[in-house]
Amino acid sequence: MSTTSEQLGQLEQDSSLSVNVQRLVCEVGLQDTDASDEHSDWHLYMTDEGTLRWEAVERTLHQASSEGTNVPDYHTAVSRLAPVCRAVHAYLSQLSPAERRRKYSPHLTWTGYGQLFEECFDLLSTSDQTDRTLSLLQATAALERALGDVFLMNGTQCPSLLKDLLATRELTEIFGCTAMSCLHILIGPPSSLNLRNIAWHGFLSPGEVPDMFVSFLLVVVTTLGMQAPFLYEVSHRNPLDLSPQLQQLQKVFPVLQVTDLPILRDVIHRTAFIQPSMVPYWEKALEKFSDQSYGHCLLLLLPQLEHGLRRVFAVVNNCPQRMLTAESSVLYTTFDEILSPTLQDGSTNHMSSELGDSYMEVLLDLLVHTEGPRVRDHASHGELDLTTIPAVLANHVLCVCLAFCVKYASTDTSVLSGTAVHVEQVVQRYKSLFHPTALLVQRVYSCLDSMSTWLQVPRPSAGELKGDHAKPSEEAANNPHTMKVVSGVNMALYKVLPSHNPDSTLADLSTPNSWQVYETPMRACLCEPVKTVYRPRGELEMVSLLRHIMDNSQTASQNIQGTAEQRCELWRNRQLRSRQRENYARMLDSLQTVFNGLQLVVMVTVHHLLTLGDLSRSRIESSQKRKQRKFLKSILQYVENLVSKTSMDQNKWDECCTLTSATINRITEYYNDNILTEHTASF
Repeated sequence: MSTTSEQLGQLEQDSSLSVNVQRLVCEVGLQDTDASDEHSDWHLYMTDEGTLRWEAVERTLHQASSEGTNVPDYHTAVSRLAPVCRAVHAYLSQLSPAERRRKYSPHLTWTGYGQLFEECFDLLSTSDQTDRTLSLLQATAALERALGDVFLMNGTQCPSLLKDLLATRELTEIFGCTAMSCLHILIGPPSSLNLRNIAWHGFLSPGEVPDMFVSFLLVVVTTLGMQAPFLYEVSHRNPLDLSPQLQQLQKVFPVLQVTDLPILRDVIHRTAFIQPSMVPYWEKALEKFSDQSYGHCLLLLLPQLEHGLRRVFAVVNNCPQRMLTAESSVLYTTFDEILSPTLQDGSTNHMSSELGDSYMEVLLDLLVHTEGPRVRDHASHGELDLTTIPAVLANHVLCVCLAFCVKYASTDTSVLSGTAVHVEQVVQRYKSLFHPTALLVQRVYSCLDSMSTWLQVPRPSAGELKGDHAKPSEEAANNPHTMKVVSGVNMALYKVLPSHNPDSTLADLSTPNSWQVYETPMRACLCEPVKTVYRPRGELEMVSLLRHIMDNSQTASQNIQGTAEQRCELWRNRQLRSRQRENYARMLDSLQTVFNGLQLVVMVTVHHLLTLGDLSRSRIESSQKRKQRKFLKSILQYVENLVSKTSMDQNKWDECCTLTSATINRITEYYNDNILTEHTASF
């Protein structure tokens, strides 16, 4: 057991709510409760159909409409709103499921998530305290998305934060001041009850939030639908499609089976990563996974992953107070800070050194990187369809959580099962999939895959076209000028990577086996590890430029293949006019030259990929960096021009050859320069 695990095990913590937050959420409003009056009071605040009487709620809050949605004293507001919440909860408690659906289902469709809100009511009626939190998590995510859809009826750019969305004039004009005041009190800024944030950031223990607040929130949603029938015309944004990211994630972890769940239950009871009071959430998440309720499984695990990491963060940075919810004047310790390289005061965050690069990459891929799934952000803001969460996503998140449980096991890991240990070993070997640099590597692979099919492009045999155009193509791959620049780039790669063969050559379209001679060393270079954790801005800007180069290179490659296949078919069917045949002949003569250009662009990209780390080293002069950027921008311009001139409607092959010759000269000049020595001196 590690030292950190021991320290985590010693943390005594009944609640993750700070004193003032706990008082506001758990005590204010529960004082002076007269249970005998609850059932008789509901008619004061609710209609016979079970929706709210806003005038009565407004009188209770002592807030006139002219005051807007501002609630300066949330302690007083919660205290005054509490009798309404109690009455609403008492009313809901006496309804049968059938009565509840009859009364409320028609008023939930405006959200676009009617089924989810019906589930929230059902979850609230069980005896399981974890279901209350699950109801709150699901309701706040769906409500935020629905309110955003309503905002966009009149607004343009929807605010990214719920508290800012609630403060918009557009929503106040549609729903009224009293309704918005209630939402501010429940799920508004940090000084309010702030139920959404304390639930989604993993601060709530089971049963810690009074049921009456969740009941009241759900009835507010139904009342909004009842009072504004035109909302049923609102246009709902489509949920995000994470299919591209899931295709990558499904290759990472083994698929957990129902037979593995007893093993997982054993792990969650043997780890210091989980606060004992939070164990019921983990058990419920495993139950939901077993029931194939993957959306619920995801909602339960994400806050708990953050809670566990916050505990580790507090231990390794020696700030135990950061395990608690902050007061309204201080930011919560959330994933953003937990995974940041520095703390708020500018000092070093020790999480990276504690976890190591592989664990950090797993988390950054899952939660942070722009082109990754960013699953917590998307789920918490209602951007995912929680009813159709695929098994692969729940499996991935569960495996990540399991790996951390194993890492901080409170017992010797040798007693843990093979499945649990195997998952943790997968994380130890993990390499980023969604960091910009990792995506650059994928782009290079894709470009190589595209170019490899050039050798199978159909073409007339030698002499079939009018005029013999085979010789120039053969000479283009092996002329002395081209070989000189290839040698220069090869030497640059050799200095960075001594295992690289400095004698490798470009592929010749007339010699199929030559592609392997070119491709094999390129792919070997791409297998070299690259750093992706906490990279400097200058390096990321360079990566962005290189990705644009590869994207355009692949597009040009695909353009040429598509045109070559189409023209060959038309030629064989005798459908090319005289001028088109001449253009086709020029294209065939140009293929090897352009192919050489693209092969060199890939080599240049690979070289700059392997030397990215040099950009952060101080001895590289700014003038050298400017020259490097200027060179790569010229390469980008070259491939962008290729994309344009190789398109179906242009086919300007002579210009492609001219551009390629100029680019080869530019590459030769660049690699003859002293910049190369500066860039590779550290290797």
